Amino acid sequence: MRLKFSSRYLTFTILLLFIAVLFYGCLQRFSGRLPSRAAAARYSSGSMKLVTDSYSSFLTGDDLSRDSLNKAITQSLKYLNIIPADRIFFYGKVPYPAHEVIASMTLFQEILAQNYSYERLVSELEDNYYAFASSANRGKQVLFTGYYEPISEGALAPSATFNVPVYTLPEDLVVLELGEFRESLKNRTIVYRMENGKLQPYYSRQQIMEQKVLSGQKKEIAWMKDPIDLFFMQVQGSGILLLPTGNKIKLSYAGANGRRYSSIGKLLIEEGKMELEAVSMGSIRRYLNSHPEERDRILYHNKSYTFFNPSEDSGHPRGNLNVPLTPHRSIATDTEAFPKAALGFVSSELPIFDENGNLKEWRHFSRFVVNQDTGGAIKGADRLDLFWGNGALAAKSAGTMRRFGTLYLFIAKKEILAKLTQKPL
Repeated sequence: MRLKFSSRYLTFTILLLFIAVLFYGCLQRFSGRLPSRAAAARYSSGSMKLVTDSYSSFLTGDDLSRDSLNKAITQSLKYLNIIPADRIFFYGKVPYPAHEVIASMTLFQEILAQNYSYERLVSELEDNYYAFASSANRGKQVLFTGYYEPISEGALAPSATFNVPVYTLPEDLVVLELGEFRESLKNRTIVYRMENGKLQPYYSRQQIMEQKVLSGQKKEIAWMKDPIDLFFMQVQGSGILLLPTGNKIKLSYAGANGRRYSSIGKLLIEEGKMELEAVSMGSIRRYLNSHPEERDRILYHNKSYTFFNPSEDSGHPRGNLNVPLTPHRSIATDTEAFPKAALGFVSSELPIFDENGNLKEWRHFSRFVVNQDTGGAIKGADRLDLFWGNGALAAKSAGTMRRFGTLYLFIAKKEILAKLTQKPL
C-alpha cells in the first residue's frame, strides 16, 4: 500500500526534523562543556578523577567572603611566580607548567571579580575549567582534620622552669633530593647523617630528647616548659612563644629528621586507652597530663622530630609554598597526591561550640580553598588538614575537627589557556 503525503504535511514534517536537528545540535554543544567519559579515562590518575557530571552537583555554595578567597589565591600566585615557569604540576595525568597554572588562577580571580550569582559562577566554571575529584570522594571519602598556630610559654634561656630545648637545624643533618638521581623519585628525599663514613638515619625523637644527642651543637633557639607543648607545636609545624617579658617570638618550620610520622592517637586506640570517636588533640593532651608515667613512651612512639627557625614574619605561618597561610582557606594535603598551590573546593562539617566551650553541634560547610601546605600525618588522597589560624577558638576547633567530606580541584581547560596565551594547542 502506497502512502500519500500532502505538501502541507511534508512541510510540517521537514520543519519538525529541522527543529529536532537544531535541538540535538544545541544539546551536543551544551553537553560539550563537560568532559566525556572517554576523556575521564584518559585524564584521571590514581588520586584525581576527572568530573563528568554537572558541577552544580557538588558546588553547593561558599560560606566565607570572596575577599579571603582572593587573598589566599594571591599567596599561591606569589609562589607560582617565583618558581621556574616550566615546572610541571599534574592534574590527574594532565601536565600543566607553572605559567599555565598562573593563567588559570588569574582567570578565576577575574571571574570572581564579576560578582556573578552563584549559579552563573558554576556555569563559568563548567565553561572554562576541568574539575578533578579526589579518588577518595567515593566510598569512605576524605578525612578532614584541622591544624592551627599554637601559642605556648617559652624563654630564650634555660632555667629550672624552661628546660625543654627548641632546636634549629643541626649541622650534621643532610637532605638528599632523590629526584636528581631518578625521575620516578621526584619530590622524594632522604634525611641522613654520617657516622664512621657510613650513611645513618637521622636521630629519632627519643635520641634527641632523652639522650640529648644534639646538646653539643649549640642549636638551641629557645626553651619551653612542657615537652607536650613542644610536641603539638611540631605537629602543627609552627607556633608562637610567649616570653616571660610579655613579648612574643614566632617559630617557623625549618626541617625535620626524616623519620616516618607515627600517630600517637592511633597508638592510644590500639592500646585500648581511647575510642576512635574520642580522639582529638585536646583529649590526647588530657590523657598525657593525667598519665605522666606514660608520657615519654607515648611521645617517643612518633620518631619524627621537627626543627624551627625564629621568624620575623608577623603574619600567619607559612606552609610548604613558603607563603603565609590564610585561615579557613588554606589546606594541607599529600604533595604526591595533589598539586601544590591548586585551587580546590571542599565540603564537610565543622564543630560549633556553646558559650562554655562545649561542642554544641556539627554544621555543614562548603567553600573554595587553596592547597598551600602538607604534613607528616597527611598521606594519600583520603586526608586533608584545614588551617584555622591561631587563638583559643582556632585551637579548640582544629583539635576537635575530625569529619569526612569531599575535595575537588580546578584547573582551566587547555583550549581556554591557549586562547588566553594565544599559543597553539
